[in-house]
Amino acid sequence: MIIDDEPVNLRLLKAILSTQGYSLLEAEGGLEGIEKAKRGVDLILLDIMMPDVDGFETCLRLKADEATKDIPVIFLSAVHNPESKALGFEKGGVDYVNKPFSTHELLARIKAHLTIRQQRVELQNYATQLEQMVEERTQQLIHADRLAVLGTFSAAIIHEINNPIMFISGNAELAKAALNLAEPALARHASEETSGNIRELVQRMGDKMDAVLDGCERITRIVNRLKDYGKRNDEDKGLFKLSTTVNDALHMLNYRVLNRGIAIETDIPENIEISGDRQSICQVFVNLYNNAIDAMDKGIGAISVRAWTDLNRVFIRMKDNGPGVPDELAEKIFHPFFTTKRDSTGTGLGMFIVRSILEEHNGCIVLLPSDGTGAHFEITLPLPEDPPGKASLSSSQMSCRGSQ
Repeated sequence: MIIDDEPVNLRLLKAILSTQGYSLLEAEGGLEGIEKAKRGVDLILLDIMMPDVDGFETCLRLKADEATKDIPVIFLSAVHNPESKALGFEKGGVDYVNKPFSTHELLARIKAHLTIRQQRVELQNYATQLEQMVEERTQQLIHADRLAVLGTFSAAIIHEINNPIMFISGNAELAKAALNLAEPALARHASEETSGNIRELVQRMGDKMDAVLDGCERITRIVNRLKDYGKRNDEDKGLFKLSTTVNDALHMLNYRVLNRGIAIETDIPENIEISGDRQSICQVFVNLYNNAIDAMDKGIGAISVRAWTDLNRVFIRMKDNGPGVPDELAEKIFHPFFTTKRDSTGTGLGMFIVRSILEEHNGCIVLLPSDGTGAHFEITLPLPEDPPGKASLSSSQMSCRGSQ
């Protein structure tokens, strides 16, 4: 913006600057210039001698306003004394050019201060982004540390659960065995007792013992799954059924599904087998199920998992009917520490871990284009004829789009 009360000066400066491609605003006085500066300008050329408010006062007011304080001001003046220059810098100017001026010198100074201005704005934006990133990463690391501590406690809790479960199941089996031994005598009394209470009591006690043993068995299976989920060893590597692994992941999260009324549908042929680390692949589906469940914040929804084979590959497509993922985030969601969860539940590592595990198995995962019906992921893995590590089939060579 040019602020000058002399029309001749305005026309001259406009003629010089317009040929350089600059967008120009002009004001014929300080007060007008102060108001127009609030529209957003990158640099102000300011005359000193003006009738309403002189250039020094104009600059002082610009620097006092939050909306205009960062705009660089170059004074243009016919006053050549050192005191005037010093006052200009004191009032907040970044430069002082004497009239008559050299066109080349003026353009060079304008270009230099615009460059400084742009770099300062970019630096400020970067600093703001960096502060936000540090805050977000700090929260994510705190949450990750909590998860690590929770994992340690889980191992201890699993160990402590086993002892009382063995005690309960052992005594339930003894009680059931005692009931079986006493059954003939109880049956005789039942035949003599016309009300049928003893017969009903015997039947109910047997059912209750079976229910206790069944509950103990379920707890044991859950504990074993949690224990297996934390393992990472060579014993888990080999051929395994895809359907079993997907179901194991679902069983681990069954409490979340039941509590939120989410329907799960799986269509995985029993004959599909995968070669690799079973627990790692289980972790892939745990993370994907977790994300899908979290996306359904209203507590009602549906998740479907379908698998099929094509030549030497197996394709797994997982869909939910949540809000989906915007197309512009299709790749970002696989970056470490990136999360769309605005609360403390997201570490930003889940999808990064999913992709890393699949790449270790010569597989890949893509987020399919959104059609407005939730998030659709497609996983591609090699069939056992092309085990992990075989050079002829790598994740970079494998297509992540199936034929169905």
